[in-house]
Amino acid sequence: MKRIISVLLMVVLIVSLSVFNVTADEEISIVVNGEKIITDVPPAKYPVYSENGNYVGDRVMVPIRAISEKLNCDVHWDDTTHGVTIYRKNTLSIMWEGKPTAFYMNGIGLYKGYTMEIPPVIVDGRTLLPVRAVSELMGAKVEWIDETKTVDIMYDLGEIEDNAGLAEKVSVYQSCFYEQYDIYDGFVNGTIETVTGKIILADGGEIGFELYPQIAPKTCLRFIQCANQGVYDNTIFHRVIKDFVVQGGGKTTDGILFETEPIAGEFVMNGYFNMIPHKRGTISLARKEDKDSGSQQFFICQQDSPSLDGNYAAFGRVTSGMDVIDRIASVAVDENDEPITPLVVNEIVID
Repeated sequence: MKRIISVLLMVVLIVSLSVFNVTADEEISIVVNGEKIITDVPPAKYPVYSENGNYVGDRVMVPIRAISEKLNCDVHWDDTTHGVTIYRKNTLSIMWEGKPTAFYMNGIGLYKGYTMEIPPVIVDGRTLLPVRAVSELMGAKVEWIDETKTVDIMYDLGEIEDNAGLAEKVSVYQSCFYEQYDIYDGFVNGTIETVTGKIILADGGEIGFELYPQIAPKTCLRFIQCANQGVYDNTIFHRVIKDFVVQGGGKTTDGILFETEPIAGEFVMNGYFNMIPHKRGTISLARKEDKDSGSQQFFICQQDSPSLDGNYAAFGRVTSGMDVIDRIASVAVDENDEPITPLVVNEIVID
């Protein structure tokens, strides 16, 4: 919790103007862990239409605080962006009126997005959220029971925390995401602009990758320049830690360590909004203790490593060849984590 507070978080179905024609001919109940939600604005169904105007079905909407408080969440509404920040146990769910994609942060990394068939709407001064979308975004199990017209939500609350006011304290993430909504919408939905390439090993192995210059422009530019200038030719993976990372780009086959000119660190702990999480396959810029000491060395996460989120400039991910990364991670190493048998990179090619 302290970590996140200490830092400045398909075919999309659209709702026609008839979204406000609420289905009111039946009483709908919402039950969380066996307890019925009581609210002054009752849950209601809203119709959903596809892009070509076909009726898809109804979705249940409920006032934001009614559902969030039952899930032991703190909520903040931003009048400027019409954005919602929902906080619980070092996680944030962020969404906006009229925008279909919601974001879910775990710590200081954007770990998933959720495309809502109905984005949040304001009716009679109240912000209504789609029950299923919000619940599933936070990891709850949701079931619609047609016989009783009930939305049944099962959620492991665990230890109840006193989190009043925390959502507002970390709502800066909501503001930052709002400013870069299109970029991160593209990131979570796979439509973001990318630069692609491959790492070619001397033993014939290849690792395909994609880079995200819209999120980490300086870091991507440095990596691309070094690749195109042959800086990575005949280098080795000189640091290998199984079930963590493999690192290269800074030592030649002759055993010579080298660095290029350092660049500004594009990560949260250095005041830069980069929410790429360090999941398995993430490519990130290595650095020393100085936050602006990264130059051209890079590492690839063999396993999810959330402890690195916000502390290193992630800038891409492996798209093919994770079996090669696993093979590299399994080789014998010396006391300095350097492979005993050199793992040579012939070149890195930018498409």
